[in-house]
Amino acid sequence: MPIYDLGYRSWDVPPRSMGLRWFVIGKLGIRNAWKNKWLGLSLVLVLLPVAFFGVAIFFFEQASKQVNYRVYVARSLEQYPGASDLADEVRANPDAIRHDVWSYMIYVFFRYPQAVGMVLIVGLIAPRLIAHDFRSRAFLLYFSRPLTPREYVLGKAMTICFYLALITTVPALMLYLLGIALSPGISVVMDTYDLPVRIILASLVLIIPTTSLALCFSSLTSESRYAGYMWFATWILGWVLFSVMRTVIVLQTSVTQVAFESNWSLLSLYHTLGEVQVWVFGLQPDFSKVVPSLVLLVVITVLSWSILMRRVTAPLRQ
Repeated sequence: MPIYDLGYRSWDVPPRSMGLRWFVIGKLGIRNAWKNKWLGLSLVLVLLPVAFFGVAIFFFEQASKQVNYRVYVARSLEQYPGASDLADEVRANPDAIRHDVWSYMIYVFFRYPQAVGMVLIVGLIAPRLIAHDFRSRAFLLYFSRPLTPREYVLGKAMTICFYLALITTVPALMLYLLGIALSPGISVVMDTYDLPVRIILASLVLIIPTTSLALCFSSLTSESRYAGYMWFATWILGWVLFSVMRTVIVLQTSVTQVAFESNWSLLSLYHTLGEVQVWVFGLQPDFSKVVPSLVLLVVITVLSWSILMRRVTAPLRQ
């Protein structure tokens, strides 16, 4: 290029809408996270239970016609806490409780394999999202452009939300559709029409607080490994504390395991999420028992976002 031609030149690419600037950050985060070889393997392992629960729904639907299936499904339900009443109803009239059984199966899908997978997936993705920007001082590059801190945080949150939806919302909806496909009649749609909405609500209950907490931990340090330690410690220590208290109290008193979980679930974030999700799926009609867990999740979300925004905007105040 000649020296005399140096200077400003026209930009032929159409500018992206100002309201979608966070989307660029989120898309880049999703792409970078996918480079982690352990993430792909973890996603495959987390999505495998869809087939198991699909087969379980198939056996339940066959129970309405064959007594042998009823016995098998009832015995299987008895292995899970709080499902003894459902097992008795399956033996008597499976068609009458189709909605409750489907809700319980999808709830168990959220509660066990997907919740554990969530802890692992977020632990692989979230710690480096903001911590690396602190360490490399990438804020100087981000905020030198027309980008607000809120858009920056929203883009980072999109990365986590995408993968969480990929292991919760998407497979749960696939499980629902698979159950309909394996059902003997179309009447099952009328009995379970509200489950897709409940699946989305249960996903939001899981995604919003966990994303907020994970980003908060990532913003507290410039070393991603410390953010990872805080993330896994929160879940492991909460689980251990809850398990120890449950063992001690149940052995020393006449309190049942189900009653204990309702009263002491706040000790563990994992069990707190479960308390709210069981209400979302209509398996806990008493909303008053869910209020403490719901309030705790709201407090965690608000507090995490407050700390997160304060940490992100700190370079702008210097």
